[in-house]
Amino acid sequence: MAVLSSQAVAQQFRFWSDTAKNSRRITLPILGYSPETHFSVGALAVALWKNQHPTIPTRTSNAELVILYTSRQQLIILPRYTIFTKGENYLIEGFGQALVDYRDFYFGRGNATPISNRDTIMYDAVSFENKIGRKVFKNRKLFLGMEARAIQYYNVHRRPGRLLDTEKITGYNGSSSIGLGPTLTWDKRDNIVNPSSGFFWDVRYSMYSKSLGGTVNYHRLLIDFRKYINVVPRARHIAAFELFGNFVRGDAPFKELSELGGARIMRGYYRGRFRDNYLTAFQAEYRMPVYKRIGVVAFAGLGKVYNPTEVNFEGLHYSYGGGIRVTVNKRERLNLRLDYALGDPKYLGYFYLGFAESF
Repeated sequence: MAVLSSQAVAQQFRFWSDTAKNSRRITLPILGYSPETHFSVGALAVALWKNQHPTIPTRTSNAELVILYTSRQQLIILPRYTIFTKGENYLIEGFGQALVDYRDFYFGRGNATPISNRDTIMYDAVSFENKIGRKVFKNRKLFLGMEARAIQYYNVHRRPGRLLDTEKITGYNGSSSIGLGPTLTWDKRDNIVNPSSGFFWDVRYSMYSKSLGGTVNYHRLLIDFRKYINVVPRARHIAAFELFGNFVRGDAPFKELSELGGARIMRGYYRGRFRDNYLTAFQAEYRMPVYKRIGVVAFAGLGKVYNPTEVNFEGLHYSYGGGIRVTVNKRERLNLRLDYALGDPKYLGYFYLGFAESF
């Protein structure tokens, strides 16, 4: 998600917040850009707080709400939260999305679809997912829990005679997906929004069924492993690594298939430039400060989408780039970021203006 604070803001808005209070709120007018939305304007609200425990350290919880209107006449509403209860006995994570008149591209299915396939689709969407986990061991940050997820695509407008209209794949005219399943999260990061050490391991399996109220039946397994190393502790040079996999089986809507690209996975490609049942991607990033609140990063990634019958290392896509970071909250290491990434050979790179790190 792309955000950039306005230069001319009212007195109640602050570009950064370093208060030592137990809870902090940041409100910013924002200007953004991403390949999927183009330019956008709106507002960002962030809340940071700690649920204090007398003996057990508890990491900072956070919640954010982004409201945007884009140059493509789209309305986007994105709430997100990560909450640790006292002593981190419970971990609660959630993400929501509301899209109105969202314009998207479909390139077909597979790891080598040509750019000439590009088909335009518009739709409205609403989704919500929530995960709640209970700490398994007193002195281990290992959480076992459940995830609930619901996604609906509706008011779909396709171009007659083009790819989606002729393929008529699942979801081409809209869909509803409702799923439930177990989760296992091992979270040893020292900080949630911008870690400098530790690791994060997240495994989720969910089953989507018509019996739950949806229109489709499929399964999804998500695996996300991240590792952070403080290479130069005194200067805070951070090496970050991520191995990400999304594996979908069954009659999933095309928007629920694994997608390569976007601000999160494989910057340098339009989100969904390649899609199929499975996605595996590896990303690495080096982060270092330059001057006061300013820092820089360099990153690279490898990945591909594929069908379960074609598991191999052929056709790997790569991306690389760099970026600038501006710290808006020193205590929580909260950053605004500007990245430039190269990947898709048909384009001269993509810019991303973002809030917090991509992983």
